[in-house]
Amino acid sequence: MSKFKYILFDFDGTLVDSSEGIFKSLTYAFEKMGHGTPSEELLRKFIGPPLHYSFTNFCGFSTEHAYEMTDKYRERYKVKGYLENRVYDGIPEMLERLQNEGYILGTASSKPIKFIDDICTQRDIKKYFSFIGGTQFDNIKESKTLVIKNAMASLGGNTDNTLMVGDRLFDIQGAHEAGIPCCAVLFGFGDRPEFEEYKAEYIIEKPCDIFDILK
Repeated sequence: MSKFKYILFDFDGTLVDSSEGIFKSLTYAFEKMGHGTPSEELLRKFIGPPLHYSFTNFCGFSTEHAYEMTDKYRERYKVKGYLENRVYDGIPEMLERLQNEGYILGTASSKPIKFIDDICTQRDIKKYFSFIGGTQFDNIKESKTLVIKNAMASLGGNTDNTLMVGDRLFDIQGAHEAGIPCCAVLFGFGDRPEFEEYKAEYIIEKPCDIFDILK
């Protein structure tokens, strides 16, 4: 029997490939704000951390301008961007099996809760989650650690029976700071060297592989 009862999932790059909508909305923001068209290398860095963090740390923008860029990004994303996504192959089947086997599932993402909720409803996977955890629009600096702790507490889990699943170093760091292990997925936006550097306890190649670590 698995020691885990509660499983938390990052969203972008872990459950859903939402890169199309994110990249198009970022490009919209950069171009509308006079920064030209961003490179794909830069765009990929935005998958995972909060937008404000990315604008300040990857682009060197001031705090004030990062707020402006975030607002401009959401100008497109809230209308079109959130619809431009796909659930990774095997995710619905994995979630259904986990639920049927008695695991309690939640999300723990740096994405605003409204967008997570809308996409989960759109893609018919909301029914698998007991808690939708993310950030609020007016609290864009909320740390991944705090998001994870809040989701864990809301579900009733603790550091002995909760597992985090994600695709970037931020998920691993947040999980460890919250006192829980992390399962990193290779079908998202991270890679094995990143996962090994940040000491993910588990690494899986496809969604169904999670059952191998839950035995």
